[in-house]
Order: sequence, then C-alpha cells, then structure tokens
Amino acid sequence: MTERVARAAFPKGSLAIRMRDALGEVFVDEQFAHLFATRGHPATSPARLVMVSVLQYAEGLTDRQAAEAVRGRVDWKFLLGLRLEDPGFDASVLSEFRTRLTRQDGQTDRLLTLLLRHLREHGLLERGGRQRTDATHVHAAVRLLNRLELAMETMRAALETLAVAAPVWLLEHAPAAWWDRYAKRADDYRLPQSEAARTALATAVGADGYRLLDAVHHPTAPAWLCELPALQVLRQVWVQQYYRDQHGHRWRGKSDLPPSATAIGSPYDADARYGIKRGMGWRGFKGHFTEVCEPDRPHVIVHVATTAATLSDVETVTARHADLAAADLLPNRELVDAAYVSVDHILDAAAVHGVDLFGPVPAGHQWQTRDPDAYDLTHFTVDFGQRHVTCPTGAISRNWRESISADGLPTIQVTFRLPDCTPCPQRARCTRSTVNARSLTFRPRPQFEAQQRLRAEQSTDAWREQYALRSGIEGTMSQASRRCDVHHARYKGTAKTHLQHVLTAMALNLVRIDAWLSGTPLGGSWTSRLDTLRLSLASP
Repeated sequence: MTERVARAAFPKGSLAIRMRDALGEVFVDEQFAHLFATRGHPATSPARLVMVSVLQYAEGLTDRQAAEAVRGRVDWKFLLGLRLEDPGFDASVLSEFRTRLTRQDGQTDRLLTLLLRHLREHGLLERGGRQRTDATHVHAAVRLLNRLELAMETMRAALETLAVAAPVWLLEHAPAAWWDRYAKRADDYRLPQSEAARTALATAVGADGYRLLDAVHHPTAPAWLCELPALQVLRQVWVQQYYRDQHGHRWRGKSDLPPSATAIGSPYDADARYGIKRGMGWRGFKGHFTEVCEPDRPHVIVHVATTAATLSDVETVTARHADLAAADLLPNRELVDAAYVSVDHILDAAAVHGVDLFGPVPAGHQWQTRDPDAYDLTHFTVDFGQRHVTCPTGAISRNWRESISADGLPTIQVTFRLPDCTPCPQRARCTRSTVNARSLTFRPRPQFEAQQRLRAEQSTDAWREQYALRSGIEGTMSQASRRCDVHHARYKGTAKTHLQHVLTAMALNLVRIDAWLSGTPLGGSWTSRLDTLRLSLASP
C-alpha cells in the first residue's frame, strides 16, 4: 500500500523513491546491533535512523522537520519500508542516536564505509582511477569571545553546571558577589572600556576561578565534582589565561599566551581552535573531502576527515591514504592543491601505497626564486657523490654539512669560500649580504632530485592540463555549503562535527547517484552576466 500510494503521489519519482528502486535496502539493523543493549525495550530501527539522518542532510532539515517527514511524507515511508499508518518517532531520538554513534570510536566513519561498500556491490564505485581532495573552513557552533569574555563565560559555565549537579554544595561555597557577576552572559559592550578596569576585572574573575577550583578539589568536596567537564575546562582555561605562584595570581600578557593549536576559545566547545587561511580567520575546524573524479563514474565522496583549524592540510595525507587502503579504495592519482603537497609525502605515497600525489610543489622561500635574474638553487650543480656544489661561475663549495630543519626534516647545508664570492662580478645576483659568502640549504638526494623534477614538470602545459581536473572539487564544496551548510557546525565538539561531515558526504553521494542514474549532467562553471555579455559580443 505504501508503494502504491508513493508512486501515485510522485508519478515522476523523488530522491527517496529512486534511491529505494536503485539501491534497495542500504543498511540493516544487524550492522548496528553492537551499539545497543541486548535487553530492554526494543529501540527504533538504527538502519532507518541512519537513512533518516542522511535524508535530513540531503534536504537541509532540522531534527523536528525530519521526524515530521517520517510521519507525514509517503516517499520517505517508502524508502524506510514503513506502513502508511506508522507514527514515526520523536525528534529527540535522532539526537540520542548521534550521541550513541559518537561515543564509540570508528562508528561514524563506519557509516560511510557501509554506504561505499553497498555502492561497490551495485557497480557504482571502483578502486583506482583519479580522486581529488580539498579542505574547507568550518565555524564552530559558538560565538567569538575576547579573553575577558572567555574567562567570565568559563566561570559562568562552571557555575551553571554546579547549579544543576550540586546545588546544595554550591549554595554553601558561592559568595554573594558571584550571583550578580555571573548571572548573565558576558558581553563586551557591558564590560569596562578602559584597559586598567578590564585588567582589574580579569584579576577578580581569576580569583573567583581559583577559589572555585580549590573548593572542588578540597578533600571534603565530593570526589566527582572536579571530574565534571565544565570544571575540567575551567581548570584548563585558567592555566592558559592566568599565572599562579606563592605570591598570588596574575593575568597573562599577550606574549605569555599558549599557541592557537592548544588555546581554548570557548567553554562550550573546547575542541574549536582559531585558524587563519589566506587572510581569513575563524574559530572551529576544517573539513577534508575526497571524491572520485573519473568522467565515466559518479563523483562519489570516498573519504571525510575533520581536523582542528590549526592543523596544516599536508599532515592529513598519511592518515587519509591509510584509511583508503583499509577500505580498498586507493586511487592511482590524487589531485590536491599546494597545501597538501610536500616532496616527502609524494615519495611516501608512491612507495607505500602506489598513489601519485599530484599537486604543485611549493617553490623555495628565498628571494632568489622570486627574481628571474637571480641565481637560485636551479643554477647550481649539486654533486652528491663528491659532496660539493658548483656555482654558475665555477666556484666550488668549501663544506658539506648534514642537518635537521626546524620542521624536523633532514637537510644539507653548504657554504662557498669568501675569497671566491667577494670579488665575483655576479655577486649581486647571488646574495644580498655585503660580508658573507653564499650558502645553500637543500634536501638529501632522493628529495632533491624529485623536487627538481616535479618543479620542472609543473611548468609545462601538459601538467597544467592534467591538474585542471582538480578544480572540480570547488563545486563539491559549493554543493556541500548550499545543500548541507558545511561551513557551520551544527553540533559542538570534534566528534559530532565529524559526524555532520560524514552525513553530509553520504547525503551528497545519494544526490549524485540519483543524478548519475537519471542522466542529469554535471553543472558547469558559473559565469557572470558581464562575462556572458562580453563573450556574446566577441563571438562572430
């Protein structure tokens, strides 16, 4: 009856109906049995909850709207295998199910793995070929706070938690001043404007925090109080923002603050970090998406990673290839931008997994590489066998020293002789120093030769033509933003934000499979009206 009504109501079909026809039952309850107890009242079908969550992201719905769609939309009932009279479930079940998934490591990624396995069984996904990867910024579900707001909000969050968890204990230990100081949210426009008054308030807030921490860690306090997450965050924030010794405590100066990679910026999401990329700063995370980009296959997203905003893109390469190898979905070539590329990762990807990590190798940072008339490293002849370097004028280096860079990478440093460099007529093209001889730093032989070869290749038209395929990942980011609002975290914490990204990838995969099977062409590049007018005028 559900099928007959669904096909009558949607004679041209819908996403849910076409996915049921094409893929059948994607998930089964037995795949999630380990998440639930074996005794007690039966839970709502986890396989259906996964599909509801995916459809929820495909259509950009809230939990309440998704629960109402299960009750009222016949095409959803058809996909989920429900009777017409099925009443559905309460919206809170979706939140509880997400919490259950994120409590166990690996369960979030397993959702995408199960979907990809199902697509392979239906011939819609294959190993090998080409894939492309890119990252996008993700704003955490918290507001930006300055340092004083952070201290006051952290203290307020701890008191709010204690007011529920231990109200009697809090009444005994909270002084009267706390009720007025932390009753409302800390907003910058309510805080003192002068620097001296702000410092005085920060010092008072610091004293309040230390008093609370001393009280919860006192032997007479219940042992579980200090284990509350809000109290743990309070302790960490106070370590980062204040300094305490036998003389008292003080508000840390700007030069004494922790790096962004460890600094907590909000008590409501301790995982969110402040990152900057291409001049844009945000507090939150990065979402990394990898998709198939072969023209004869649907562009399925095969890997998702969620990292701190401060983690560099290149540090995700090794883990991504290990995950793809475990799922037997390694590509022959992975197209990435310069942020994912280092010569070491290119060599490791080829040696360990047989993957061609294809992207522009960054140029050197020396001024000589930016001046076409200067002598950069490519003008020197490096003899690894004889352990010396010959300059463009024929001078030979005087030493060869193996070292370690600030990034922990092996390097080689050479220096030329001062009597050769001082009278050299080409000195201005070689060094800007007026007293020192030219020195060079480069990588060991395997990395050096690969670096020179790759830099030469990427200046050719053939390389640019192959690399042009990477630009399509920008369309994926646009689709994920428009359909699933990937740039804003729905939930707090890395675990649930990663679940959001996995569900986003699964939703886009269903949309793309539907478009592939129905013959819908891929969208072209956006062209402004001015460009359209200019092209029309230029055409004969």
